[in-house]
Amino acid sequence: MGRYYFAVFIPGFALAPLAGVLADRLDRKRIALVCAAAVALLAALLSGLTAAGRITPGLVLWLGFLLGTAYTFASPASHAIVANAVPREDLGSAISLQSALNNLTRVGGPLLAAPLLAARRFEAGFALYAVAALAAALLVALVRIRPYAPDGGAAGILGRVRDGMVHARERRPALPALGLVAALSLFGVSHVALLPTFAGEVLGRMDLFPWLVAATGLGALVGALATGYRSPSLRTAALQLALYGLALAAFAAAPGAAFALGAQLVVGYFYFCVMTGLQTLIQDVVAEPRRGRVMSLFHVAWGGLVPFGGLAMGELAGRAGSATAIALGAAACVACGVLSALVARDFTREGPEA
Repeated sequence: MGRYYFAVFIPGFALAPLAGVLADRLDRKRIALVCAAAVALLAALLSGLTAAGRITPGLVLWLGFLLGTAYTFASPASHAIVANAVPREDLGSAISLQSALNNLTRVGGPLLAAPLLAARRFEAGFALYAVAALAAALLVALVRIRPYAPDGGAAGILGRVRDGMVHARERRPALPALGLVAALSLFGVSHVALLPTFAGEVLGRMDLFPWLVAATGLGALVGALATGYRSPSLRTAALQLALYGLALAAFAAAPGAAFALGAQLVVGYFYFCVMTGLQTLIQDVVAEPRRGRVMSLFHVAWGGLVPFGGLAMGELAGRAGSATAIALGAAACVACGVLSALVARDFTREGPEA
């Protein structure tokens, strides 16, 4: 499982800066459509190979890598489309709604997949995934966005990537917000790679894995919606990161299935409270011609670090057990959150002009 997560998330680390350049240079809606179609095609291929009995661990890793690549190139464009589709004063609510809908699929997906997995109808689950990707492409096609001027600078790819990084540093509080995202992903989100092992070895019920994922998604759904009605701040996000760590520590010490499911609800809630709030802070201060590149840095900090955290947690779990590995990650989240809250200060938000 750890190798699969690495294959899926490593494109987010290696290719997201290039995806950000393309999102600022090309038609963002077209990028999102192409990527959704690619996901549907790959899911259909996975379903067909599974049904034919020709799937192998190596093919699963390669298909996971390609799926991760498609999601990586879609991410900066999709984030930018949200900002292009609503007035600035509605940005927080729009990001909250986008996050909530994303997590609705995290709830519904495992619930739909659980009986199929129990019946070992894996190909049917992958086929449903392909249908969902096609539905996403249709919804993207129906979105109307405000006209925007793609970046027409003459700099090369590396120069454009560097320009995005400089812009993130200049538009406070984008850079410290990205740092909090990185801490949460590296020490916290990476524990997802250990959920199957934790369910089987600690809870003694491998069938709980999809329900743990669904519980996390349900909590994240509530957290995303709750954040949209509050004005986000760096200090609030830091405190929520600490609370996330405490909830994750409670999960690591879960005495049984019911407690573990409840803890994952809270973990999911604070997970998306932090992520949605920080994304709103960043989107609110970046300039339109560089939005894709800055949001690609958000994707690197969010998903790009997960494979490294997952590998580290997997190695630690192999030596000390999955519960200990998750508990240490939780402690790191608490420490990062508390320290960040102590040093955080109120930044004057920059305007969105170029």
